Amino acid sequence: MSHLSVTEALTTRKSVRVFDDKPVPQSLLREILALAGRSASGGNVQPWKVDVLTGDALKQLAGTVQGFIQNSGGKTEPEFPTYPNKMADPYHERRGTCGEVMYEALGIARDDKMKRIMQTMKNYDFFGAPVGIILSMEREMGQPQCLDIGIYMQSIMLLAKERGLDTCPQVSWTVFPQPVREALGLDDNMKIMAGICLGYKAEDQPVNELSQARAELSDYVTFRGFE
Repeated sequence: MSHLSVTEALTTRKSVRVFDDKPVPQSLLREILALAGRSASGGNVQPWKVDVLTGDALKQLAGTVQGFIQNSGGKTEPEFPTYPNKMADPYHERRGTCGEVMYEALGIARDDKMKRIMQTMKNYDFFGAPVGIILSMEREMGQPQCLDIGIYMQSIMLLAKERGLDTCPQVSWTVFPQPVREALGLDDNMKIMAGICLGYKAEDQPVNELSQARAELSDYVTFRGFE
């Protein structure tokens, strides 16, 4: 394990979209998840439920969801909107720029709809990662517990980076929650919250090395009461 500082782990973490097929030991995953369990949560509720998949279990989930998408023509009832219906700038601009930077790194032209659809479908194979993680919580939980899930996810990603692993957080699994619950044997009371691809990044892949712009501190921080 490397000895990255929190700062180094945060600044070197990237969302990886092409993974090597090198397996990740279960003991290492247990270590990461146990430490991530120390994450803060309101009232120490710890609302997260975690399914960790590899091998045939991962292939079964991917096949179930991909089959559902094809058979339904893409129609579904998502857990929640991925983005607001009307998103003003600078948020709309940031989202658009993020996509264009990614597709450019992948060599996919703006007007090549088929290749863009094929790239989107790779979400439902965890981008080839050897480990897929699905996070869920009981439906009775509310928005404060959604924040807890986000904190837990960040912990997993930074702990993985410290151990030489790479990740990609995914909201895509929440778009088709029905087949996810079916594949994992979860009842309707469980709300699919996110997915995480985890493994070792494939080297020499431009999409794995791209850097997305970040807003300046002055764009979103207001200091009050300081001299």
